[in-house]
Amino acid sequence: MNFAATLIRACLLCGLLMSAACADKAASRQPVKIVVGFEAGGAMDTLARAFATQLSVRLQRSVYVENRVGAGGAIAANYVAKSRPDGNTLLLASPAEIFINPIYTRSQESGEVADMVPVAKISSAPIVLAARGDSAIHQLSDIAAAAQKNARGLSFASSGIGSLQHLVGESLGKALSVELLHVPYGGAASATASLMGKQVDLLFAGLAPIAPHLQSHKMHAVGIASAHRSKRFPDIPTFQEKGLQGVSFEYWQGIFLPKGASSELALFLSAEINNVIKETGFVDQLENTGFEVAYKDYKQFKPFLQAEDQIYRSLFKRDSFLY
Repeated sequence: MNFAATLIRACLLCGLLMSAACADKAASRQPVKIVVGFEAGGAMDTLARAFATQLSVRLQRSVYVENRVGAGGAIAANYVAKSRPDGNTLLLASPAEIFINPIYTRSQESGEVADMVPVAKISSAPIVLAARGDSAIHQLSDIAAAAQKNARGLSFASSGIGSLQHLVGESLGKALSVELLHVPYGGAASATASLMGKQVDLLFAGLAPIAPHLQSHKMHAVGIASAHRSKRFPDIPTFQEKGLQGVSFEYWQGIFLPKGASSELALFLSAEINNVIKETGFVDQLENTGFEVAYKDYKQFKPFLQAEDQIYRSLFKRDSFLY
């Protein structure tokens, strides 16, 4: 290891959280900002705030969450991609921000998002198809029957255009040969409120924001669009178990640094995140809100993302229904 790398590592281990290019005193005093592309109160926001609290303890620095809502997370991702790569700005992202939105929108800024530095995968959560407690839709087979009875068709809410929930909804409609009307919102909280307010018929969401409604029976789950059942709600079947193939996606969450961040910085943060997810209190908090720890470190996260990229590109190449 050369002198420059040694110096960088020493600064990072002292909690400065900076790359060599930006290693100045002003940066070392700045708080760390975790940017989320969805509104406060939603699943990603809930995770980000729990994570920020624990990361602040590890780094001995102030860590806070900033919500930059819009375009299915693209606004937040583009903002972080262009930020200074000094470790003071992080992105908490899901497949929507990293893969789906860039492919879906064909944005000129997607190249910068693709060049962000992956740090670590933190968690995953099931994508749930939910209906109101008084809805007649309890099975996947009920969707086609309900659509035929409804002159305006069936509508579903999601966290936004280009979100994973949007993709799942479109994929389900195609698989069932049913026209589903997509109604996008700024995040899971407002999408959930729209279902409860009878503005839409169905909702695709991560488990975290709708768990209380499932427990109170104000909503019921039709199925899970993930490969595995939820640990918290093990009675909810997956779509695959109901005989529906090709509508199974992992709703993962991970931390990214801006384009140009050093590998030393990413390695340091990855190690600190590993320490965070070993905290029993943090794990319990995640599981109580519907997330499950699914950690992959800096070295493991990159090949995981490469595999995910191929999955989504193949999907969009095969099915043009999102364009």
